[in-house]
Amino acid sequence: MKRRLLITLLLLLFCIGGIGWFSYMQQKTVVLKFGMFAGSNWDVPNGDSYKIIDQAIERFEEAHPNVRVEYVSGLQKADYSEWLSQQALEGNLPDVYMVLSDDLYTFADIGMLEKLDSYIQRDDDLQVKNYFTPALKSGQMDKQQYALPYESVPTMMYVNKTLLDKFGIALPKNDWTWDDFYAICEKVTMDRDQDGSLDTFGVYGYGWQNALASNDATIFNASGTSATLANDKVYEAVAFTRKLEELNQGQSINSDMFDKGMVAFCPMKFSEYRTYKPYPWRVKKYTNFEWDCIPMPAGPKGDNVSQLDTLSMGISASSSHKRLAWEFLKTLCYDTTAQKDIFKYSQGVSVLRDITGSKQVMEYLLKDAPGDSTFNMDFFNDTMEHAIPNTKFTDYDQVISVADSEIRRLLGTDEDIKTSINTLQTKIDLILKK
Repeated sequence: MKRRLLITLLLLLFCIGGIGWFSYMQQKTVVLKFGMFAGSNWDVPNGDSYKIIDQAIERFEEAHPNVRVEYVSGLQKADYSEWLSQQALEGNLPDVYMVLSDDLYTFADIGMLEKLDSYIQRDDDLQVKNYFTPALKSGQMDKQQYALPYESVPTMMYVNKTLLDKFGIALPKNDWTWDDFYAICEKVTMDRDQDGSLDTFGVYGYGWQNALASNDATIFNASGTSATLANDKVYEAVAFTRKLEELNQGQSINSDMFDKGMVAFCPMKFSEYRTYKPYPWRVKKYTNFEWDCIPMPAGPKGDNVSQLDTLSMGISASSSHKRLAWEFLKTLCYDTTAQKDIFKYSQGVSVLRDITGSKQVMEYLLKDAPGDSTFNMDFFNDTMEHAIPNTKFTDYDQVISVADSEIRRLLGTDEDIKTSINTLQTKIDLILKK
């Protein structure tokens, strides 16, 4: 009897101790570290860079009373990747952190990023179909998800409407083609004062990579292990770019000429539109002409598509709080409130289809834009869904530098394009196989 009583007492004490320990662990504060940089990812003015994050942290901490989220403020984008790498070397990586498109492959390859596929599969609340497909792919390497998209910007074609009006040219339709593009550029390229020097030009900043994207051509295969330049789509894109440059008769065009209203077209990221179209930034740039944005022109084998740059976020593979990190990651990258806030406090675009396509967001975008704006959310959603993600493998910068240098040189010559491109492909493949 005494033995049974002793056992019962010990079990009771164990239960009380267990409850006490559980209560203590529940009340113990867990610190989640978040890695971010100040300012805009799109290199445009932004004084509200902390608002989205701070408000998301406030909501997350309210839902998780025993969690506190901390971050280092004041880091600049130019210093961020180096700072993050240093944190990894010191074994002090943030639990959740921003991932630049330039860094994804490197961070995933060396094991800094947690694979997210199993988290996604187990989480019924997150449906990947709600993301724009190219934005989601921006966080993938070898078909595995290492980061979730946070915000994106596509490249659009900016149009000097005032200059087109002077030549009696209507704003191109959303499904315009290379032929339409060239015809307008040819018409507006002119020496109007007859002094022997061109005064107006067709386009600034349109390069061979823009042409490749809109002609369904690629530079590398999906894994970045071999070049894909030796085909008709690429030959056509390079030939078209050369044809456009020949209109300038050897004169150099710069961004200042576009700013002054001397150029009809200029490809730019949509963040430029969001920054400089509304008041008051509009009075600081592009003040002497009306302008708007439309999709990129389609090549004969492609569509009206362009590159998409995405800022993603991931979880540290060494985090001690991965389940909480996953929940916080979703608060930033999947929560509708945070994604709507991107349109309020950033110059990017939400990566969620329903947010970007919502009437509320459309009204918000048009509220600050001048009355002449022809912005159309229907074509914009299509642009987001069919854009080409700006993913970069480990040797990307070295190889793209070689390709860009050679193709730029080729554009200024009368050398056979097919022969030169085939030679370039061989050169790139040798670099990739080292």
